[in-house]
Amino acid sequence: MNNWFIIAQIFGVITMGFEFASYQIKDKRQYFLVTGLGSLFWALMFLFVGLATSMDTQLSLVVAGTYSTIRNLVFWRIFKDDSAKSKRIGRIFLVFMMIIGVTAGIMTVINAPASVRWVHVLGMVTALTFVLGQYLPGDHYVRITVVFYAVAIMLTQSPLNILEGDLRWNITGILIEGTKIVSVLIFYVAVLYRKQRIKALKNLKAQIASEIARIDALSDKIPVANVPGVKNVEKLVAKMMRYELTTIAQDKIKDSDSAQDEIKGVLEDLEVIQNLKMVLAKG
Repeated sequence: MNNWFIIAQIFGVITMGFEFASYQIKDKRQYFLVTGLGSLFWALMFLFVGLATSMDTQLSLVVAGTYSTIRNLVFWRIFKDDSAKSKRIGRIFLVFMMIIGVTAGIMTVINAPASVRWVHVLGMVTALTFVLGQYLPGDHYVRITVVFYAVAIMLTQSPLNILEGDLRWNITGILIEGTKIVSVLIFYVAVLYRKQRIKALKNLKAQIASEIARIDALSDKIPVANVPGVKNVEKLVAKMMRYELTTIAQDKIKDSDSAQDEIKGVLEDLEVIQNLKMVLAKG
C-alpha cells in the first residue's frame, strides 16, 4: 500500500460523511452545498487512486468528481433566490452541464482501456440520469437515481476497473457508494415511519374524541372521577401530542404561513385538551 493510496482512503472517509448527510437533507439548496463539498473530496480520492494504480482507469472518475463539484456548487449559488429568473438560469445551466457531461463522458470512455470500457459507459449513463434527477423537484428523483449511479460507481472501484498495481480493490470507494445507498434507505425508513405515525395519529384522535363524548355523557349521571377510563384518556391525549410533534415536517417551515400550516395539528390537539379539561372540570 503506497502513500498515494493511503491519502485516497483518507479523502474517501471524509467523502462518506458528506454523502451520508446529503441524502438526509430535504432542502434542495442545502443539499447542493453538502453534496458539492463531498464531490470535491470524492474527486481527490479518485485522483490519488489513479496515482497509486493507473490514471487511465480513474480518469473518467476524476472528471466525474470535478464535474459534480462544479455543478453542485453552481446550483447552490443559482438557487439562492427562489425566483422565476433563478429557475430559468438553472434550466439553462442544466442543459449546458448535460452537454458537457455527454462530451466529457464519451471522451473518457473512448480513452479508457477496451476491457473496461463498458463499465465507464454504464457510469456515464447513470451519471447523466442522476444529474437530471438532482435538478427535478421533489425528494425522490435524486434518491432513486443515485442508487443506480452508486451501483455503477461500485463496479469502477473493483478489480473490473482497477487493472494495474498491487491493490485491486478500492474498499473506501465502494463504502462511499454503499453509504449513499444506506443513507437513502434510512431516509425512506423515516418517511414510512412518519406516514405510519400520521395514520396512527388519525386513529388516536378519533378514539380520544369518542372517549371524551362518552365521559361527557356519563358525567351527567355519575361523578367524572368514577367514570371508567378517565385516566386512560389522559394518557391517550399525552400520546397524541407526542405523535403530533414527531409528524411535523420541520424542513417545510420557511415562513409564517408554512409555520402556521405545520402547527395546525398542534393547535387542534390543544383544543382537544381544552375540551377534555372542561369535561373533567364537571367533577
